[in-house]
Amino acid sequence: MKPLWIGLTCILVSSILYGSTLIAAAIYSQVLGGTDGVGWSSEYGIFGTAMRDIGTFPLLLGVTVGVTGIMLIVMDLRGQFLKKKETDARNPGVKG
Repeated sequence: MKPLWIGLTCILVSSILYGSTLIAAAIYSQVLGGTDGVGWSSEYGIFGTAMRDIGTFPLLLGVTVGVTGIMLIVMDLRGQFLKKKETDARNPGVKG
């Protein structure tokens, strides 16, 4: 499989994971701030406490997978550009 497609898949997975974590923290922050809720730390705030309780691993994993996807895309596009440049240097009279 081409690195471009792997990179695009990594970015898609990253955005889904990152967004899901933020949505889960937003929903959980309503539980923390409610009258029947568990309570929250004034040091972090409601959303910060929810993020701490959910964990930072999904966020770090999402960012890592996203950066890996971007690197794969850049490497593939750079390789295609260099290959085209090399082909153009071998055939200077051919356009297309």
